[in-house]
Amino acid sequence: MKQIISVIIWIIGTIYLVLFVFLLIFISYIFKRKTYDPFIKMIARFLFKIIFIIVKLEGLENIDKNAVYTIMGNHVSMFDIPLMFGFMPIPFNGIEASEHFKTPFYGWSLRRYGNIPMNRHNPRESLKSILKGVDLIKHGTSIVILPEGTRTLEPKLGTFKKFPFVMAQKAEVPILPFAFSGLWKVNNKTTWLIRPGKIIIRFGKPISTETILSTKVDDLMVLTHEKIQDLISEP
Repeated sequence: MKQIISVIIWIIGTIYLVLFVFLLIFISYIFKRKTYDPFIKMIARFLFKIIFIIVKLEGLENIDKNAVYTIMGNHVSMFDIPLMFGFMPIPFNGIEASEHFKTPFYGWSLRRYGNIPMNRHNPRESLKSILKGVDLIKHGTSIVILPEGTRTLEPKLGTFKKFPFVMAQKAEVPILPFAFSGLWKVNNKTTWLIRPGKIIIRFGKPISTETILSTKVDDLMVLTHEKIQDLISEP
């Protein structure tokens, strides 16, 4: 039965994603990002309703919607990006694996949205992506980067990469930690199955700019890891 439900969700989700991608590309040539972003969020949120996944937000009081952040969270599932598209309460762009941008049309939509590709296997190219992220932050756009670098193979927070924290220090804005809880049960990298259920996206208190600038990169990694870990719980 689980397999049948998953196949149905895959079919619905694939059709929906294709339509979403073409819609995003189309309207990005007609309207400015600020105009179409609320509509895109609404469309992304509706995906989870039709595949019977309940999404709850917690900790919204920790977010200043007029502030700019480096946003960091756990990397659990293929649903991470659609969830951020739909439920991140402030405008953002993302830094993500360059392989995503090679997918026909989907990669084009990511570029149209303003996301930044990162070659995770080339430190020099990774640094260039980080500096592009810093530039966007300096111009008033929050950046989402998932410091594990790839989806975890276990239901726990993995080891962090250093580059996101180099970016955080260069950007000189607070780090906004968040975490997906319950998402591992819905879907993860070890299985193709998708199980309808409840997901919580929980936002923590930002790590201040003062703390970021006065802390060594390795210590900042540990601190952020602890902050995100504290946000993870089963719904």
